[in-house]
Amino acid sequence: MVVQPYLSIVGWARNDGYTPNYEKRLEHALGVLVRQLDKHKVPSELIVVEWNPPPDRPLLAEEMGSLGGTGNVSVRFIVVPPQHHEGLQGWRTRGMHVNNAANVGIRRARGKFVTPKALDTFYSEQLVARLGQFTLDDGCVYRCDRLDARMEDESWLDLPDDQLLAALARSTVHRNDRLTHSIDWKMRDLHTNACGDFILMSTQRWHDIRAYQKDPSVLCLDSDSIALHAAAAQGASEIHWQDECIYKVIHGNTHAQRTATVWKDWQLRLDHYLVARHRRELAMSLRVWLDYPRRRVRGLEEILAPSIERNFVAKAARYARNDTSFATNDADWGLARETLSERTVLRAAWDTP
Repeated sequence: MVVQPYLSIVGWARNDGYTPNYEKRLEHALGVLVRQLDKHKVPSELIVVEWNPPPDRPLLAEEMGSLGGTGNVSVRFIVVPPQHHEGLQGWRTRGMHVNNAANVGIRRARGKFVTPKALDTFYSEQLVARLGQFTLDDGCVYRCDRLDARMEDESWLDLPDDQLLAALARSTVHRNDRLTHSIDWKMRDLHTNACGDFILMSTQRWHDIRAYQKDPSVLCLDSDSIALHAAAAQGASEIHWQDECIYKVIHGNTHAQRTATVWKDWQLRLDHYLVARHRRELAMSLRVWLDYPRRRVRGLEEILAPSIERNFVAKAARYARNDTSFATNDADWGLARETLSERTVLRAAWDTP
């Protein structure tokens, strides 16, 4: 009989060389997390969704070496075949759809609580120790800051866990802490900055909001922030852990380094005119109604994404009014009706097949 684990951590991956030494980075990050969760005796599972695996490369599940483990953690790989990716806007250029991949894992998570996680990030020791206190509340959504670290070379991949975490702390160049939203946006003041790396809440809450929003393109912009606001509309109280954090090693595909706004001349002139005459609310409304400035992501220039005002602000404002009728996904989100191939590469003592 399978005993429900306390925590499910859901990540997404594809063996396409997303970063240098990607397989080694993934294996190392998974191993560190397994050892941390074991140390603090957290009954948990790590779910890796292999989305649209390249046909000319082995599955990442087949590339994993020993992850160790002392009985507290299961590691599951779930494979989503290419037909579920083909046809999305931009699918030929980018092989990953973060929203859909994360939703597959969240839908199949067995834990009482769930958080998505970029698989090349690292939890601080303080964060895992906090999880090991078993004090999470069903009525809350938990956030912590992401710290970006710049490492000089790849030698950090060979460091023991404690030395690695110390090196990441020393090499931090930016903290993604709480940002203050414009009062014109008329939304809750939530900690959305880099929230995709850690939004921890009950599995039931993830089901209530139908996880990440449906996106017909591969860009998946704003989905993590929208999920946070959707949870608040459902009654979840935000808890910001300030002494705990997540570390991310900076690489060339970091989101902030590749997204830019696109203005047309008339839009910029109109916006400046209205703001100069203290008509900020009207300026914001026009951005929502007319959908500008649009956004372009480096490497996917063929897609002009919706403005942040249309795609995020308008939705968050509805959630600020507790409009829970606003569904961001279909009822069968996460490919609920599909039977997907799954492989367990590490099985916990609580996880009896």
